Amino acid sequence: MRIQVKAGLAFFCMLAVSAAADSRNWVELFSTDWSHGVDKRIQYQMPRKDSIGVVDAPQEMGGKALKVTISKNDDYSAVANGAPRAELSFNGFLHFSQGKEYVLSWQTYMPAGYTLDRGQAEVVFQIHQGPAAGYPPFAIFLSEGGQYEVHNRTQSKADWVSAFFGRVESDRGRVVNWQLHYIPDGSGARAVTELTKDGQLVFATKGVPNAYEDDDRAYLKLGLYKADWLKKSSEVDTRTMYYGGVSVKVRD
Repeated sequence: MRIQVKAGLAFFCMLAVSAAADSRNWVELFSTDWSHGVDKRIQYQMPRKDSIGVVDAPQEMGGKALKVTISKNDDYSAVANGAPRAELSFNGFLHFSQGKEYVLSWQTYMPAGYTLDRGQAEVVFQIHQGPAAGYPPFAIFLSEGGQYEVHNRTQSKADWVSAFFGRVESDRGRVVNWQLHYIPDGSGARAVTELTKDGQLVFATKGVPNAYEDDDRAYLKLGLYKADWLKKSSEVDTRTMYYGGVSVKVRD
């Protein structure tokens, strides 16, 4: 099903109070500001050696940033699925287990001249399922219509939720702060998926299946993925996105 999500202030406040009342400690699983490069445990999926790299961040970000670039003319034959992408995979060391509570924080920066593609969407963040086949249980897209698009789903089409929010063009040339509160549960009984953008709740589901059943091997992927770039019409030939600091925390 496709729904338009609007954040309710009362609901957001309730979440904040609930989190404050919980005395369990958060444990940091991973954190980086890219100042020491890319963690050696992280795996690359990219067409060229310079598709992903740590650079001096744009002035608006400061410090270091991860720069990700893909081109329609790149050779993707040796990349996962042979599809246009440049992503970092955390599959080697960081996984999301059913029923555990996670908070992921990260930043994105689109250059001021970032051209939106009205021909097809592109993924800019995803939690990938452990099994090889199927769609990721959580992903953020830049949609053809110029909005952000979120998919929350399992291997069953009956569980799919899609939602749109905001206007991507308003974020060109500025840093965006994201946070995902995530309790994966393929049954839906304990499932929570809450996404905030610059401190505002933009997407939320509770009690809705948000992981593959019994999958404790789902993992983070960070970068650009444009699945149909070589198959369908597109208005752009290159994509460049910057990622700021990233952290992942957990509590049982």
